[in-house]
Amino acid sequence: MLDLQSLSVGYRSAGGPLLSDIRISAEPGDFICILGRNGSGKSTLMRTIAGLQPALAGVASLGGENVATMRAATRARRIAVVLTERAFNPGLRVEDVIALARQPFTRWQGRLREDDRAAIADSIKVMGLEPFLRRYFSNLSDGERQRVMIARALAQTPRLMVLDEITAFLDLPSRVEIMALLRSQARAKGQVILLSSHDLDFSLQLADSVWLLDGAGGFSVGTPDALRGSGAIGRAFDTDGIRYSPGRGRFEVRTPGSAQ
Repeated sequence: MLDLQSLSVGYRSAGGPLLSDIRISAEPGDFICILGRNGSGKSTLMRTIAGLQPALAGVASLGGENVATMRAATRARRIAVVLTERAFNPGLRVEDVIALARQPFTRWQGRLREDDRAAIADSIKVMGLEPFLRRYFSNLSDGERQRVMIARALAQTPRLMVLDEITAFLDLPSRVEIMALLRSQARAKGQVILLSSHDLDFSLQLADSVWLLDGAGGFSVGTPDALRGSGAIGRAFDTDGIRYSPGRGRFEVRTPGSAQ
């Protein structure tokens, strides 16, 4: 369903790509976590895949069609995006914000049909937002807003969901709940879900596959177990102060004089 063909991403003004010649495919039902330190290129990669910024080279295709050349209306029906930026919708209630997901399907009339209402109701139920529907979106906490934006993405019934740091404003139990829920949604709906996260432990527990960026242009792909055993996680995240222990499956503080 999702195919990256010799894809290079970055900014032409920066003097070179952040990531080069990426060749990988994802199948319907895949829940993929994109991991890497700040500045490694996670958001740039995701924005390029979603068609929000041009690739430096290569193609990201969805269902055999180049995302970059899709008509805007087609892209809006097939790809849902939730970014790290705080959304602000003054004057709209939660139910209105979620209903906006169906705009690519209702066209200029804006009239919701039965299938639109069913998609909205399903996303509200999945995210447990029934008590919030009449509240104004702008009056919600950051974590509540993020849940609403995830619900809106689900209501869009896309083939591909691109979710950039969506757990950033959620408390610990909610992070685990949302990631597990999204994995279940990917499998149940046959969607590809790309999720970037700094929650390394949860990502390694829940992801079907991990795309790991090492911050130096390196791009590793594999199951969580494979990446643990290869040392790729340590190469991406180890510093003078911490190291990833594959045996224990966690980060450990390096003390002066300890073995490296």
